[in-house]
Amino acid sequence: MTNKSIRKLLSITLLAACSSAQAAAPAPPLGRLFFSPAERTHLEQPPARTVKATPPPRLDGIITRSEGPPTLFLDGQATPSDAARVRMRDSSALVTTPDGRTHRLRVGIPPASSP
Repeated sequence: MTNKSIRKLLSITLLAACSSAQAAAPAPPLGRLFFSPAERTHLEQPPARTVKATPPPRLDGIITRSEGPPTLFLDGQATPSDAARVRMRDSSALVTTPDGRTHRLRVGIPPASSP
């Protein structure tokens, strides 16, 4: 065998080895550049959080002071409140539940069932 034929054989073998190695390796992700605008928007948005509806608490009482914020007793637990959220004329208070809904509760009247 001549030097020329050995070089050809070596280059063909090397080319075949590189081709099979590339075919076996998984392709790296292309990134967001090659996605459509709608797909990019979908990828960039955080997944929607589902919040379970929380029933409103029971308002057991309201304590007001000459100085300082009022205290609400919700389901038997003392909870500080904002004076703007309490109406003493009808013994009611606005209460926001963990699911983000706001309820007007009255002392001694059970809360309406949540939908």
